[in-house]
Amino acid sequence: MKRTFLISVIAILFLACAVAPEATAESLAETQLIVLDDAWIDAEVSGDRKALERILDEQFLATWASGETIDRTAYIDYILSEEIPPFSVVHNAIRIHGDAAVVIDLSETGKTKFTWIAVKRDGHWRVISETFSRVESP
Repeated sequence: MKRTFLISVIAILFLACAVAPEATAESLAETQLIVLDDAWIDAEVSGDRKALERILDEQFLATWASGETIDRTAYIDYILSEEIPPFSVVHNAIRIHGDAAVVIDLSETGKTKFTWIAVKRDGHWRVISETFSRVESP
């Protein structure tokens, strides 16, 4: 009886150790993406070109709710030409897929959804795409 109990405890500990690193890595990635999201918002609000260039991959594409798609240069130029008031977002979903992630944010007003994709390169997350969607009232 004691031996069966001991084997069971060892098996449970082994399984917990095997699962824990994966869960921790995913939690760390989610935290990194939220920090990236906050830095991106700060860069847009403050008009920080250098920060935007660090956050957005060179091949970044943005698609407006109108359907128009623009590249990183056009996106940054547009953002810097606008007066963007401070804002925050609600993180609807963050899904990690190895070195890629999908993040779905909702504006604080609930009228705009931001879906963006990031990839992890050389240990750093960079945004490769963002799509804006209007949220219709039900």
